[in-house]
Amino acid sequence: MLGHQSAYAKVCRKENYIGANFDIDEDLSDFLFDNWRDFNKKFIPIFMKNVPGKSVTSAGLSCGFLWTVVKGLNIGDVVLCPSGEGTYYVGTIVGNYYYVPGTDLPHRRNVEWMDKVIHRNDMSEKLRNSTGSIGTCCDITKYETELEILISGDKSTTPKTVEETTLPKSIDYDERKLHKPFASVLRTWNVYAKTIFHEKSSTKVDSAQKWVHPDMVGVEFEEFSDATLSLLKATEPKEFFHLYSYELKKRIDTDYQLKQYYFQALSNSSWANYGYLVAFEINENLMEEMARLNNAFGIGIIHMQASESKILFPARKKQLDYVTIEKLNSINKDFSSFIAKLAKVVNASKEYASDAKLSFEKICDPIFLSDEELDTYCTTHNIPF
Repeated sequence: MLGHQSAYAKVCRKENYIGANFDIDEDLSDFLFDNWRDFNKKFIPIFMKNVPGKSVTSAGLSCGFLWTVVKGLNIGDVVLCPSGEGTYYVGTIVGNYYYVPGTDLPHRRNVEWMDKVIHRNDMSEKLRNSTGSIGTCCDITKYETELEILISGDKSTTPKTVEETTLPKSIDYDERKLHKPFASVLRTWNVYAKTIFHEKSSTKVDSAQKWVHPDMVGVEFEEFSDATLSLLKATEPKEFFHLYSYELKKRIDTDYQLKQYYFQALSNSSWANYGYLVAFEINENLMEEMARLNNAFGIGIIHMQASESKILFPARKKQLDYVTIEKLNSINKDFSSFIAKLAKVVNASKEYASDAKLSFEKICDPIFLSDEELDTYCTTHNIPF
């Protein structure tokens, strides 16, 4: 991805290079470590200094992407770069790293571009999903056979045929194992999340729990100076934080599934400021219907990936529903502990605010502290990258 929303794709193609930025304003020639972990150890502190407010996880992902561009890609590797107009430029890496200070993409590699472009609509669904990542880089080597056909223009074999015969089938995995990767992504968005275990709810209070509980809850604290924060907490405490509700699914493949899951998310998030339906795999043919549902009901939709997520449709803000919050408090200990700790943060005086927030963070879902930890987790639990 050459800049946000492929902003520099055309100039990169014209001038025969790919590049990245990530607010690292120095020549990396002396730091092209063979191991990305050594690179991250060197540049994560620099990134966090240059981009205040980013988490360690976000910094690690950013530095990892930068290492891939400047060192991880080898001469002879083929790269696809979205044009921003529904096609992909195809090029071959032909040179090592070089630095061009004072430019939008200063960290560069020379590329020899092909005349051929690949149309996104010609790709199989799985390849479209893989190339739809919002990160700077993603590895699509496993689609090599299909890509060779698309690049060659061979019409005798369709991407669908390739997908059915050579591309890997979906790997089965436990849906709840998506929670820790998603909680880690949410933390990069400054949202603290907690899993709500439905099985812990009191069936004596309510025997129909399926469409009452969210899978995960989250809170985002607004960042203000101490003086402004004190005023806000005293006058408009509800604007000091925002509550989120998330319904997680492995896959949304059909219109029936979309509607079933969407209205489950709608029901489960009636209490929150923002409600989201989250899925690891999404059939792109459903985008138009997703847009219609989002416009009509306001529940957002997130395409989740192992190390990153993309908000396809943002949620519409609504007021907190304290009646439903009270109901959830009364039937589920996970939810009530989340709300109780949150209340302590909201009500804490200035001198105790940091301690209250730290105590709150401890009850939230754990997150990954490194890419290596994420990779190991996904491999162990069969979550496809």
